[in-house]
Amino acid sequence: MRVHLSEDGHLRIDMNSSEITEDIKQTLFAYEDQYFYYHFGINPFSLLRAIWFNLRNKRVIGASTLTMQVARMMHHKPRTIPNKLIEMFMALQLEYHYNKEQILQIYLNNTPYGGNIEGFASAAFAYFSQPVASLSIAQIAYLVSIPKDPNRNRPKDMQRVQKLKNRVLMRMHSSGLLTAELYKRAINETIIAKRRELPHSIPHLSAKLKGGGRIITTIDSTLQRAIEELVKEGAKRLNSLQIYNGAAIVIDNTTMEILAYVASQDFADKKHAGEVDGIASLHSPGSTLKPFVYAKALEGGLITPLKKLYDISLYIEGYKPLNYSEQFLGEVTAREALQLSLNIPAVELDRLLGDNSLYSLLKKAQIASINRSKSYYGSSLTLGGCGITLQNLAELFASFGNNGVYQKADYLKDRNKTKGIKLLSLESTYLINQILVDAPRQLFSSSWEYLADIPKVAFKTGTSANARDMLTVGYTPEYTVAVWYGNFDGKVGKSRTAEGKKEHRLTGLEASSPTMMDIFALLKPKEWFIKPKTIKKQKICQDPIEIGECRERVWDEVIEGVDSVTPCSLLRAEILSTLFDSHRISSMEELSAHSCYDSWREYKPLITSPIDGEKLIKNRLLPQEYKKTKLQCYAFENNSTIIWLIDDKAPFYGVSGKATYHYLPVGKHQIRCLDQGAKMREISVELEEL
Repeated sequence: MRVHLSEDGHLRIDMNSSEITEDIKQTLFAYEDQYFYYHFGINPFSLLRAIWFNLRNKRVIGASTLTMQVARMMHHKPRTIPNKLIEMFMALQLEYHYNKEQILQIYLNNTPYGGNIEGFASAAFAYFSQPVASLSIAQIAYLVSIPKDPNRNRPKDMQRVQKLKNRVLMRMHSSGLLTAELYKRAINETIIAKRRELPHSIPHLSAKLKGGGRIITTIDSTLQRAIEELVKEGAKRLNSLQIYNGAAIVIDNTTMEILAYVASQDFADKKHAGEVDGIASLHSPGSTLKPFVYAKALEGGLITPLKKLYDISLYIEGYKPLNYSEQFLGEVTAREALQLSLNIPAVELDRLLGDNSLYSLLKKAQIASINRSKSYYGSSLTLGGCGITLQNLAELFASFGNNGVYQKADYLKDRNKTKGIKLLSLESTYLINQILVDAPRQLFSSSWEYLADIPKVAFKTGTSANARDMLTVGYTPEYTVAVWYGNFDGKVGKSRTAEGKKEHRLTGLEASSPTMMDIFALLKPKEWFIKPKTIKKQKICQDPIEIGECRERVWDEVIEGVDSVTPCSLLRAEILSTLFDSHRISSMEELSAHSCYDSWREYKPLITSPIDGEKLIKNRLLPQEYKKTKLQCYAFENNSTIIWLIDDKAPFYGVSGKATYHYLPVGKHQIRCLDQGAKMREISVELEEL
């Protein structure tokens, strides 16, 4: 992937003893020290021969053994007679403390090869872009020749490269180390040696991997390159809508190894901050966390897949979540609610889970970005009201592929894996997997055309407010894939108009799902989840809460040993008011036989019109009669009479659920509704006339 220079700016790639081939040894010994295995650090015959030659000739030859050259490399002192004597003494010491193979390895890993290149493997990499095991005899011969005069012999002039190579080969041939055929082939081989650019692939990840020695990653380089192209293509597809950045990560669920780490659409894209790591950056998860809420609700007996939930407007301490469509569907099955990614049922279930909520699950998984109190996030957490990294999100979804066990993913081979944490049960993950893989395609959007003929994948999409973050996370038993598109600078992209639809911003389904599915097409997953024996078919009452006799019973898949639980708070004030409006019930007395009756009667009145904090605007030219404000309040007492109190004016009576109209002058007003049990609800509104 990448080679980092040492702190002093050198390229050093170490070889271990097993990488030093016989070809390297024979070539090196023939050229530098043919009696390496026979001397004790100093070769007295070579020394005498050098002295005799140097006394009689102007040209000087050396008598250094490989061991003496290692000694010289340790101190780099000038070549004087005293220093030569020191070098010889140190060679004796080296021979005493190390065996021949160790000395050979030290030499090959430290000898200079020109410029900032040190070591035989470094030179093979820099000049030939090859590991030492792939070098030819001719290439080895040239590399062996360089240390004689490193800066002069490094590859600048190809004629000199061939000359140096041939000089070494001739010496090998004359020593009987090469057959005539091998010698002829090597002599005729024209080698291309030049200083090559060091690799700089997967830059976001490789920047994290520093330190001496080799670092082996889990990255599948072929898959990585293919996904880099897919993410780049996906970003280009969205450029017209002013969306420029993308990221994707692939995890092997079995080993929790990261197989691909594409942190941006292009590291070199400085115009759009391509150097930002989109996998390690925080994103709003949108609706992607909802499956974990449903899984916990399945385990707690709050739902089964076909149990119905209420999709009705909800007010929680001033927070009013809406569905993406800004419409409410009334009663829907839990399966439909998750497949359609409805907001209200998810928020409702998370509220009912109490101490087993999504917040608790994320804290148990030790998600670092969840670092505030539960009250800080409130109900918005379920809808993406937090920041989470793409890697953390992928790790969470990998737990669905691993029967509910959560584990951190890693990009390093053979690093001790973190211990798994049991987040979800085997049964709840299976049921969620079946829901997410069977999402009815026709109910999503026209963009589903991109996903035709897809492999069997369970997935969830997410879109943050104003579509700043568009995500899709998919998984099978074998793999988890998370894809994100957006802008690193947080800017909102343009809206688009699909055929026959009103203008809208992109969603995770439209932006990220095509890339996610293309990645799974590369992965070719083969396995699917096996149904646990503890999942049973059983008839259930579909009613969200049974009032009187069950309206409809259906066969459903349930978790063996988990009893159905229906908290009284499921039938909140907003739902009770809807039951009154739909004439399902006509008075609270009809609920008197229910075990939750006393709890429901404790509800404060619910003012449904006007809305708390609303600013009402009237036309000042209209008569006062046409500028009245609708007042509507529901009380949950047997007596349906209510009392309205507006500011400090005299009270007046009304009927629970029945609208009345009252003129409010310009300004701020306090409106209170009082029931016959002396419980009161108060709201504030402001009226303006234009």
